[in-house]
Amino acid sequence: MATIDRNTAPTTQEIETLLKQIDFSLPNGFIDFFKETNGADISTDEKNILLWALTDMVQLNKEYNVEEFAPEFFIFGSDGGDTAFAIEKSTGDIYEMPFIGMSKEEAVFKNKTFTEFIESI
Repeated sequence: MATIDRNTAPTTQEIETLLKQIDFSLPNGFIDFFKETNGADISTDEKNILLWALTDMVQLNKEYNVEEFAPEFFIFGSDGGDTAFAIEKSTGDIYEMPFIGMSKEEAVFKNKTFTEFIESI
């Protein structure tokens, strides 16, 4: 059973700002989840997932040079270590990949929707 430690919800304006900054469709369930929390820490006995704050995602993608190394993806969180969780821009599918060596070749498919991603934790 997963424990979700949620941050304070983002404002409607903060959500709209993100949507204006990206040029791809977010997967089903993504905005619904983030309307209620601006990032979260999800933990189980086996793993930990840190969902970045919606308001920080664009900046963090720039800082991790995602556009240079894996331009097909948009990272939205990590396992707190060396694994990133990302949206494939062309499909909206969820993948995981290493931060070091980040590339389309290293990306591993996880789920079709964000809702499935959360439910699989």
